[in-house]
Amino acid sequence: MLETKTVNDARRDGRCWDGGASRAPGRTLPAVALLAAGCVAVAGVPAAHAAPSRPAADQPAAARHAARPRIGKVIGTISIKRIHLKIKMREGVSERVLSKGVGHYPRTAPPGALGNTVLLGHRTTWLHPFGRLDRLRRGDRIVLKAHHRTYVYRVRGRHIIKPTDRRALEPVPFKRGKAPDGEYVTLISCTPKGSDRRRIVVVGKMRK
Repeated sequence: MLETKTVNDARRDGRCWDGGASRAPGRTLPAVALLAAGCVAVAGVPAAHAAPSRPAADQPAAARHAARPRIGKVIGTISIKRIHLKIKMREGVSERVLSKGVGHYPRTAPPGALGNTVLLGHRTTWLHPFGRLDRLRRGDRIVLKAHHRTYVYRVRGRHIIKPTDRRALEPVPFKRGKAPDGEYVTLISCTPKGSDRRRIVVVGKMRK
C-alpha cells in the first residue's frame, strides 16, 4: 500500500480563474489549475526548484539536448499501463495546455534528466488523463518517451497534500534543499474528484 501523507506549508503562489469568474489572488501549488470546473493557475517555478547544473559531459542526453521548449509544444508522451493511460505531454500548465492532456511544469527537469520532472493533469474535465491516478501502486511503471528515448520510472509513493504545499516541486520531491540524487517524476492532480480541496501527488523514480 502506498504511503499517504497530509502536509501543510504557509507559502502560496499562483492565481486562478474558476469557470471564467475571477478569484482572489492566492499563492498555492499550481495544481489548483486542476479544479474540475476548469480552474487554471498562472505561476512560475522559483529558480531554486530547478536542478543545479553540472558539467555537460555528466548530464543525460535529455538534459544536454533539450532547450527549454515553448509553451504548448509537445515534448513527448506518458504511458501508465495500470490506468490505461497513453497521452501527449506538452510544456506548460495553462488552461489551454491542460485541456489537451498532460502539462510539464516549466523549469522542472525535462523527462529523463537529473532532478524532478513535474507533470499536471485533470481528473474530471477535458481529457482527464489523471482521472485514475489514485489507483497507482508501488512499483507500477510510469513510462515517458521524449528526445527519441524511453524513460521508465517506478512508483515509490503517494501523498495527499494541501494546495499550499510546494514540496512536490523540489528536485527531490518532498525533500527541501536536497541536491538531486536521481531522476524523479511527480504526477499532480486534484483530490477528491470534483474538488480542489487537496492535491494527490504520485512520485516515481527511475531505476538504474
